[in-house]
Amino acid sequence: MSKARAFVAREFKHMLPPTIFFIISFNVLVMTVEMLDAGGVADASAHLAATIAALVCGKAVLVADKLPFFNRYPEHPLIWNTAWKTGLYVLVTLGFRLIEKLIGAATGQYGFVAGLEADVAHFDWPRFIAIQIWLVILFFVYTAVGELTNQIGRERILQMFLGPVSRRGEKEA
Repeated sequence: MSKARAFVAREFKHMLPPTIFFIISFNVLVMTVEMLDAGGVADASAHLAATIAALVCGKAVLVADKLPFFNRYPEHPLIWNTAWKTGLYVLVTLGFRLIEKLIGAATGQYGFVAGLEADVAHFDWPRFIAIQIWLVILFFVYTAVGELTNQIGRERILQMFLGPVSRRGEKEA
């Protein structure tokens, strides 16, 4: 396998778990909002937008993990690294969301400045803040589980969740 192909495969493998986590989380969130708002089923475009947002979050994880100061507190209790990494993930995702808005404004039919002015004039702060709150919660859960998995080990976590589980006091075979 060529170096480039190995690199792409490694990056894809690294991006897959957070992307799957966020695809499921965001699509469940879309279904919940639709049930509360309209009492019905969300249209396909809402689910497509949720899936694209999950891809952005997966990319944010990939970018944040490459930062040299990412694993800043390995010798401290897990909450330190969990909170630190959650903050970095949220900031990187916020950056991607802002860049996405700027690209949308730049590619609009009225030009960048007019598109940006229209976006600012019609900006939905409650929606923006609600999305950021959910991103903080979801990134915290994702990061906490990742930190636990790094501490305990993937095999042990899988055994704990999927079995077989040994009883207390028994030695594993």
